[in-house]
Amino acid sequence: MHKPTHREPLIVSDIEKPEMPVFMPSTEKTEEKSTAGEFEVQAQTLPYRKMVYEAYLRLKVEDSEEKAREAESIALKYNGYVGNLQIGKDRAVVTLRIPTENFYLAINDLRKLGELEDENVRAIDVTEEYIDLTARLNNLKNVEKRLLALLDKAVTVEEILKVEAQLKVVREEIERLTARLRYLENRIEYSTIVVEFIEPEKVEVEWPSFNILDAVAKGLAAMYAAVYALVVIVFALIPLIVLGGLIYIAYKTYKRRVLKAKPK
Repeated sequence: MHKPTHREPLIVSDIEKPEMPVFMPSTEKTEEKSTAGEFEVQAQTLPYRKMVYEAYLRLKVEDSEEKAREAESIALKYNGYVGNLQIGKDRAVVTLRIPTENFYLAINDLRKLGELEDENVRAIDVTEEYIDLTARLNNLKNVEKRLLALLDKAVTVEEILKVEAQLKVVREEIERLTARLRYLENRIEYSTIVVEFIEPEKVEVEWPSFNILDAVAKGLAAMYAAVYALVVIVFALIPLIVLGGLIYIAYKTYKRRVLKAKPK
């Protein structure tokens, strides 16, 4: 078989990156207004602006489990879903995923479920990251096409293995960037609201229980202790009583002798 004496190398070591899109994200920040507890959002000036919205609410309620179920109903009301739900003895935490267009509407409804103790709302601009991921992904797909074309032209086993090795690396990177882009798009499309419901501390009054057998047993034990203590005291005082009696007898004897010795 005749082989050409010279041909271009099949392995591409450097691929020029495509130019970045000419449009840039607006530097204007989204304005948020609050009127009588209701949120209003200024319309986005650019259709390609990518924002991620997150919120955290802590509410004091009487029944945390019941309010967590009501929060789940609010998510369904706005075409969202519950991402996570944890219910404890006197506390419940629910993570809601709400379509971004209904983000502030859902917050307004959630605030009415109890006494608001803490609130944190933030908007994250991910436009730059989104554009970068898209550009890198498109660039890698172009590299993949070129490698596939080179693979069709490969003749020797060595050339085929080299091209396939590079193709494997490129495809792994494409999968990684695609997964990251899908994750980012999901966060953009569905905002995240974490709501913590806490119940006030309950003071429980414990009434003493009455057990007649236990009361009789304790009474007998107390009586036994009193008799035992009395016996101990009596035996402890016997030496003193004896000594006191001897002193008294001696005193009487001495007094009698003194009276007899006095002249009449």
